Amino acid sequence: MTLVFGLILIIMGAVFIFLPQFGLNFWLLFVWLPGVLMEERGLRKNIPGLLVPAGVILVVASILTIETLFPGFTEAGGWALYNFAPAFGLLQLYLAQEKKDRGLLYPIGILSTLTIIFLVSSFANVGAGTLFGIALIAFGVFMLIKRK
Repeated sequence: MTLVFGLILIIMGAVFIFLPQFGLNFWLLFVWLPGVLMEERGLRKNIPGLLVPAGVILVVASILTIETLFPGFTEAGGWALYNFAPAFGLLQLYLAQEKKDRGLLYPIGILSTLTIIFLVSSFANVGAGTLFGIALIAFGVFMLIKRK
């Protein structure tokens, strides 16, 4: 554990020396650090339940980092990635389980699909209503085909 903290301190010191503007966004470390530590502990000690909050925190930390690098990203449509945070945590839980709980795939699939729909409708030139309508029609056709 001291090795990890020592490496973190060395990296932080180098970043402060070579990237002085990093001090303005130092608060991001307090979002990243708990997620990374929980992720590491969940994987190392085989605690699958710890991967859910770790995954959520890591996705949120990624979104906040992108927002600091590209101001306006969240308002432009990047907000949809917040829907993906619980899906990512649940996906990690599903993959880490020895006996797979297939029931987790439903919320993972629904949240991931909604995220993709919202991202595409936000960043594409196609109207959101048109894209959402196409997605609903495709999903309806899929349900009809699956029913037979």
